[in-house]
Amino acid sequence: MKDILKNQTINSTLTYFAPCFQVREPRPAGRPFSFKLTETFRMVEPCKNLGNGRVRLTYYNPDAKSASVVGGGGSFPGEHPMTKDEKGYWTVEVTTTPGIHVVRFLVDGALVLNNQMPLVYCAQEPANAFECVDEDCGWYLLQDVPHGDLRMEYFRSSHTGRWKVCWVYCPPGYDENPEKDYPVLYLQHGAGEDETGWIDMGKMNYILDNQLAAGETEEMLVVMNYGFALREDETPALRSPGFETELLKDCMPMIEEKYRVKKDRESRAMAGLSMGSAQSQSIVLNHLDMFAYLGVIIGGIGSAPIGVQAEALNDPAALGKKLKVFYACNGAEEPGCQASHEAMEKMVAEGLACGRHDIFEGYHELTVCRKGLREFLPLLFR
Repeated sequence: MKDILKNQTINSTLTYFAPCFQVREPRPAGRPFSFKLTETFRMVEPCKNLGNGRVRLTYYNPDAKSASVVGGGGSFPGEHPMTKDEKGYWTVEVTTTPGIHVVRFLVDGALVLNNQMPLVYCAQEPANAFECVDEDCGWYLLQDVPHGDLRMEYFRSSHTGRWKVCWVYCPPGYDENPEKDYPVLYLQHGAGEDETGWIDMGKMNYILDNQLAAGETEEMLVVMNYGFALREDETPALRSPGFETELLKDCMPMIEEKYRVKKDRESRAMAGLSMGSAQSQSIVLNHLDMFAYLGVIIGGIGSAPIGVQAEALNDPAALGKKLKVFYACNGAEEPGCQASHEAMEKMVAEGLACGRHDIFEGYHELTVCRKGLREFLPLLFR
């Protein structure tokens, strides 16, 4: 447990990898930035694991009259009042379950960000997040193993006319093996996140690094796109119809031209969480000539299918001859968990031999998604 508690990536994100709080004096909201190193002051760690499910959260604002931590629901709900000390630090110790917890700070009646804590993008806005760890968390943290690369790629959307960005994970040794081609997983976020969600909150790259080092998973590229594709004249919708156009006509051709990837259907997979799981089902089931692997993570199996997608789900035996893996999972506390489990059991009984549905302890949140990804990745490209 000591090694886990010392892991640098317990509380790190793309914008907050190093412990920035250690190299500057605290600055409450409204005060201008002034950088100076000081030998007489050291910032208090903003989120510190104490063991046994206890985490201390700290917020600096000597001018505030009241402060609370507001949980994002699920495994960390409610408001948690903080206590101020004589130096202006507000603290609270909370007990929660292992995993990532998204929070905001209620300060004098206003919801604000803690500028000392890691930032993520969740619920379609910036938020703070902290990790609660236990002895079993090492599989999604940075370990001393070979690491893959994360690369940012730009492409033009033929649906909106705007530039889009995607993140690409390349496995260790990609650049050192110029003769080798790789399969690809297209991995989508949920309605509240963006293309950084599987990296910042899902820890996808660490999970895959660790599994590759252990020989549990095949080498692959992973491509993470922003799942909304709306023109200015379109009404916002969770299932943006333009995303399929962007993925199939714009992003995939760019990936297949720029990277050494295999281009047959048995070398392509798609998966997503929540909204991304619905997008994955729709795209894969409508394009079984292009994909052979499907992952539905904290989503509903067959939720409101139409057209070709409905036809595929209504004939599990035929679908099982085309898909090599149809994986799904939910948190036990999700309202639709049992319905998805029963839907998968029914399809398996009717001939979908590649079907599987897992239930994990938890809610509709990224902690469950990590567990689902851990189970899904070793099933791919065998």
